[in-house]
Amino acid sequence: MSDVRILTPRGRTLAGTFTDPVDTGDAAVLFSHSFLANRHSGEHFDRLARTYRGAGYATLEFDYSGHGRSDDEIITREALVEDLRAASGWLADQGFPRQIIHGHSYGALTALAAAPPAAMTMVVSSPILASRTYEWDRIFSEEQLDDLDRHGVTTIPDDLPGTRRNFTISKQSLIDLSMVDTQKLLAGHHRPILVIHDADDVQTGLVEETTKVFHLLPDGSRVEVVHDARFALGERPEALAEPALEWARLHVPVLR
Repeated sequence: MSDVRILTPRGRTLAGTFTDPVDTGDAAVLFSHSFLANRHSGEHFDRLARTYRGAGYATLEFDYSGHGRSDDEIITREALVEDLRAASGWLADQGFPRQIIHGHSYGALTALAAAPPAAMTMVVSSPILASRTYEWDRIFSEEQLDDLDRHGVTTIPDDLPGTRRNFTISKQSLIDLSMVDTQKLLAGHHRPILVIHDADDVQTGLVEETTKVFHLLPDGSRVEVVHDARFALGERPEALAEPALEWARLHVPVLR
């Protein structure tokens, strides 16, 4: 396990954790965390990474710019897409040209938008595949919304473990969170994708949204719904890990 630094084309440096098992081949799993999270994704990325490594895959968990230990940045989809492509390119340069992207929630949306060439398949949990309406006044404080209106940006305290104090978002960040052009998002994908939803996704309507756009996913894609687990809370982690690993072995087998 090693701490790594990855430079993006726009000059931002990303912090990550790269682990290469002794019996690995040329296949690796690249994780894509959600909005206002970090490389650990509430520790469930760490658990998943151990599962993948146990099967012989190298893993890279990294903090998007503006998150975790990476350089500061106003968080927008455009910036995150560039970050993911840079991380994927770094992995390829290390000798891992066959990659699986494992994204969660908004991180799944970033992965789908980035579509790095080295990605042979994707596993996305709780993806947001259609536009959504949010009541921003119930999510952000009056002061934060006033900052957005007056200055175009605002900060949100980061209470996750680590050294980061704040996230910085803009009006564009809110547009990126709520507006999804599903046709454009999925049009460039030709390799099968595994979509996994949990109990919370059933209640929030994400499963219904995925069902409506399933015909846009590449041939061979699959959707699984786990009704008795909530992944973000660490409930029944094997219900996410087992189908994800099975999918990885099917589409990007480890070649030793």
